[in-house]
Amino acid sequence: MSNTRPWTTVRTGDSGPLVTGIQFLLRAHRQSVAADGAFGPLTAAAVRAVQSAAGIGVDGVVGPQTWPELVVTTRPGSTGDAVRAVQQFGLVPSPGEDPLVVDGIYGPTTTERVSFFQESWGLGIDGVAGPETWSFLNGGHPWPLVKQGSTQDSNWRVLAAQHLLRAHGATIAADGIFGPASGAATRAFQTTLRASDLGTTVGQLDWPHLITTVRQGDLGEAVRAVQTLLPSRPTVDGVFGPQTDAAVRDYQQMFAPPVDGIVGPGTWHSLTLRIFD
Repeated sequence: MSNTRPWTTVRTGDSGPLVTGIQFLLRAHRQSVAADGAFGPLTAAAVRAVQSAAGIGVDGVVGPQTWPELVVTTRPGSTGDAVRAVQQFGLVPSPGEDPLVVDGIYGPTTTERVSFFQESWGLGIDGVAGPETWSFLNGGHPWPLVKQGSTQDSNWRVLAAQHLLRAHGATIAADGIFGPASGAATRAFQTTLRASDLGTTVGQLDWPHLITTVRQGDLGEAVRAVQTLLPSRPTVDGVFGPQTDAAVRDYQQMFAPPVDGIVGPGTWHSLTLRIFD
């Protein structure tokens, strides 16, 4: 898996919106397939045709090598099936709002929804549906990104990432500005994990190693990271006391059972994916 582009693999027998998106992209590549959401033999054959034209492995499977060849970047003013590929995901920013109309016209509403989606995942916010955005439209359960240049205002996970880096020995300030020092600390942390896919962005390969399970009685930077992410906003003091325990349990009750007050991988992951006012 790429640290910053969590492409998934889709193949014969799969179904759903992601398959429909692939079929619209195939149509944008002048392949005659129905956008019916079922990955059958005709879709596999169309994928093989695109793979052959791109000079990559021909197996009829849409994976990390094929996605970049299949994706068609769309932006305000674009029209056609590549736009429909994006629109059919709906991209509803909050409950009660209507999904996007799949009309193949990349207008203001589509731009707004794509921008919101990008902000939600910590991506570059430009309203353009390119490879990075598509890698998160892939579905699955990716971790969000924290990029160098982000601030707590633009990405509510910045403080959490900084506190977690500090928990692993980084001597950076937890100031809500993910600048060059935070980027360098991220890269230094990555070198302790692997020899490649290094950079200044906290991504898929980093979060599972940055997080640590915390519970009542624990102290330190990892506790501060949790406290910055909780919607009830307990005091960020690094003390996992009764107030933080209650806030964690309230959160788990609503979003991340079981309700045990323990912030393990599942609760951590859920906390990084939610926006609160």
